[in-house]
Amino acid sequence: MLGLQLTTDRRWAELVRHDLAALLTDHAWCEQNAASNAISMIVRYPELSELVNALTAIAQEELEHFRQVVVHIHTHGWKLGPERKDNYVNELMQFVRKDGDRDERLVVAR
Repeated sequence: MLGLQLTTDRRWAELVRHDLAALLTDHAWCEQNAASNAISMIVRYPELSELVNALTAIAQEELEHFRQVVVHIHTHGWKLGPERKDNYVNELMQFVRKDGDRDERLVVAR
C-alpha cells in the first residue's frame, strides 16, 4: 500500500499487542527523529529559504506530536523509555543517496 522498501518486522506487532507503553515510547522517538531530521536539513541547506520555511513547520509539528505522545505516556503513569535503535530504519538509510555533492543529494519535489 505505501510502497515501502522493506517489510515491517513482526516483532513490532507483538510489541503493540503486549506493551502499549513501549509502543508509545517508540512512537515518541519517531516523532523526535522526524523533527531532528528536519532541523538537520535546515542546518545543511540554510540558503534554500523555501525549504527552510517548509522544514521549520515540519519540525514544529513533529515536536508537537512528540509532546502529545509524551503527555499520553505520563497520563498513564508511565515514563518515556530510552530510544530503541531500529534495524528497519538503518536498512532504509541504505537507500539514501550518498554520492555526488550536497546539491546532487538533495531531491526537491515540486
